[in-house]
Amino acid sequence: MSNTKKFSSCIVGVGDAGSRITMGLINRVNSDYFLLTNKSLKSVNSDKVIQIDSGNIINPSPEVVRKSFLETSDDIFGKVSEFQSIILIGNLASRFGSAILPMLAQLIRKKTDIQIVCFAILPFGFEKEKLFRCGVSLSLLSSYIENILVIDNDAVIRNDLDLSLDEHFSLTNQAISDIVIESLNKAFPSKFNFVTTSRLNAPKIKDAFIDTMSALTEKINLSEIQKYSLYLFQSSENVSVIKNLVESSNNLLPSAQQDINLILKGNGQTRCHLLATTDHKIVSLYDPLNFLIPKDNVLDFEPEIAMHDGVNLDYIRDLESTLWV
Repeated sequence: MSNTKKFSSCIVGVGDAGSRITMGLINRVNSDYFLLTNKSLKSVNSDKVIQIDSGNIINPSPEVVRKSFLETSDDIFGKVSEFQSIILIGNLASRFGSAILPMLAQLIRKKTDIQIVCFAILPFGFEKEKLFRCGVSLSLLSSYIENILVIDNDAVIRNDLDLSLDEHFSLTNQAISDIVIESLNKAFPSKFNFVTTSRLNAPKIKDAFIDTMSALTEKINLSEIQKYSLYLFQSSENVSVIKNLVESSNNLLPSAQQDINLILKGNGQTRCHLLATTDHKIVSLYDPLNFLIPKDNVLDFEPEIAMHDGVNLDYIRDLESTLWV
């Protein structure tokens, strides 16, 4: 690959959401990129796109999507294998993202020692039909990748229920972009992190901080947080206010290791993001059905199952023949 000499990292956008976020990042970071998509993207350099094509199937099932992924896995691996680190961005609320992300993580992890960081967007709580599928995908991701950052749509809308869907997605996409940019310049948080963010156009940094903390307490017991990274975007606020916010966060999370990031270049917007390092209990808390999944069974996610076009059940044919005796 010609770009591997120039870049040590690569951002991989999976599906529509992952692709949009990645395309918004490419001119702002020193990183290569490519996109995994199920559709043609004429506005993007074709060398940067791998289309996972399910043929003429209009609404492919997750099994068909995974089979199509396996058929292009050699091309995908060829694009990522020369980098030192990979940043995966995808939406587990989508059928495409929930099918592809665990298999992509498995492909990279089993064949390389590349550092992998994954940003995974979780569905809204009212999207009941997506919760179990998301929970299974997140559990599998956790078995292949240590560094996962999850963005829970439900935690975000707690701050502002009057947002339109476009505004909401702009908000979550902005949070992911901010964290990627700052982490590439510094270091990515390790382990499993839960991401919360403030509403759009918070009047003051104090309001943004309260928004972010309230969203966090909705989902996680503060005593279970091992470390947190606070990102404050506000260049014009008094130092005393910033000092009070930092002390407040320390009082709320006294046993957690603290990492404070003050960002002056925020396009004039006041916003706050918080990454809380915790264990994987959030996976089961998010979808209680995960308690029912046997540890030695990943349902229909095994690639071998996806590769079979059909199963030859001889005993059924024999049973049928006896009816004509």
